[in-house]
Amino acid sequence: MKKIVTIIVLALVCMACENKSTVNILIANSHESDTTNVVVHVAVDEIMRHVEAASVDTLTLLNEKNQPVPFTTTPDGSDIEFTVPVIKARSQKNYSLNTGNPSLSDNLFSFRTTSINVDL
Repeated sequence: MKKIVTIIVLALVCMACENKSTVNILIANSHESDTTNVVVHVAVDEIMRHVEAASVDTLTLLNEKNQPVPFTTTPDGSDIEFTVPVIKARSQKNYSLNTGNPSLSDNLFSFRTTSINVDL
């Protein structure tokens, strides 16, 4: 009985620490050749489901080197779009959308459990 209570408490603590300020975007290239200058579209509804933000205009998109990447929204506002310079064959790129400038202290006890997958 004591073990069950301990497991439940740990599960609740982990759920309470979920990071709602960042979502990862995993872009996979399953093709046999490299792709260059690919325009990636991600649904705004999907982003807002995972991130607590007033709008996508307040988000910052970062590449794998934590460098800001410009993005725009489609005219109807349903998607964001950005260009990925190169994705090697049978590999993936990881981008992240953040609500601000997260620091180590913000993410120390937070768990990134959500990712948005985009297949080319």
